[in-house]
Amino acid sequence: MELPFGLPTYDDRMRRVRARMAERGLDGLVVSMPDVVHWLTGVSSVGYLWPQALVIDSGDGEPEYVTRTTEEPGVHMLSWLRAPRVYDIATEDAVEVIADTVRRHGLDQAVVGIELGAFTLLPGNWDRLRALLPGVRWVDATDLVPGERLVKSPAEIAYQRQAAEMADHAMEQVFAAVRPGISETELAGIASHALGAAGSEFAAIPPMVVSGERSAMVHAMASRRTLSRGDVVCVEFAGVVHRYHAVLMRTIVIGEPSARVREVADCVERATEAAIAAAGPGAPAPAPDDACNAVLGELDLVRRRCHRIGYSLGVAYPPGWLEPMTLVEGDPHVLAPGMSFTVEPNLHLPDEGFGIKMGDTVVCEEGGARSLSRLPHSLHVTG
Repeated sequence: MELPFGLPTYDDRMRRVRARMAERGLDGLVVSMPDVVHWLTGVSSVGYLWPQALVIDSGDGEPEYVTRTTEEPGVHMLSWLRAPRVYDIATEDAVEVIADTVRRHGLDQAVVGIELGAFTLLPGNWDRLRALLPGVRWVDATDLVPGERLVKSPAEIAYQRQAAEMADHAMEQVFAAVRPGISETELAGIASHALGAAGSEFAAIPPMVVSGERSAMVHAMASRRTLSRGDVVCVEFAGVVHRYHAVLMRTIVIGEPSARVREVADCVERATEAAIAAAGPGAPAPAPDDACNAVLGELDLVRRRCHRIGYSLGVAYPPGWLEPMTLVEGDPHVLAPGMSFTVEPNLHLPDEGFGIKMGDTVVCEEGGARSLSRLPHSLHVTG
């Protein structure tokens, strides 16, 4: 049995989740998101491309995991579960198996939480599940387990620190490789190789590299475009340890940057550091965003923002790595020690032909917030 943590950790997680279920008046819970299933059980697979479900009742027994037969060896090797319910995709209907499992746990006339926001719950399967279980009163519980994950243990943060070290190493390899004539895809490959060589697992999102005018698409994937002198290059990827992610973003210029690129990058550097400084314990979730905007406003750059300043980050699988807390106006969370999140005041200036990407994974600690990266927040100039 290969688990990131000892069995008492998983016992405690199940206890906490069942307490949340009781607070919401739920008799049971059906979850299918891979990050949720992994956090609760240790299961780690891409098998979530087929219908899966972890059925949890209000008792103190083992939840029942429904998955396809292909995943059974991994369940026994990578989780603490002893008796998964596996189905043969050639001869059994997965949704009927999930419905039968809900019945066998005595939940067919109960109040049951389900992740209505899950990409793993396809609309057709959801319609059939409701038809097969007409006596269930379903309640949206998309954020029930992720909400329990926002404050991380020291052991979880330690995995993120390791992941951040791997990301720093990979970014330094990218810095060293950037030159005229290399392609975006080559740089993405260098980042992937460096991450793997450092021990990182596959990330929920592949390395992103954009250059030249494409750098204004700061959230795009690498293309076969070759770099030229004077190009702005934006890079983003994550190190991963036991599925815990640490995201890192930096901007590079080949040769001397223009005065405008330098001016904007210097402002983003100060905005990043202001946001991190504002992310201490007790701060409302939007505080880093407000601090960032106060700096960016000096150059009228707030309107150039691409997206939120950051979001909670931890265990993740493709296609994304966000947890439910976002550092924006309207989010009710209060920052607390043990929370980890990104700070990324990325800008796009397509009319000026470039973008700026800058971001770290940050941890809220008793004495304040701290970036997990040792790399400076300044523009990296090479060549």
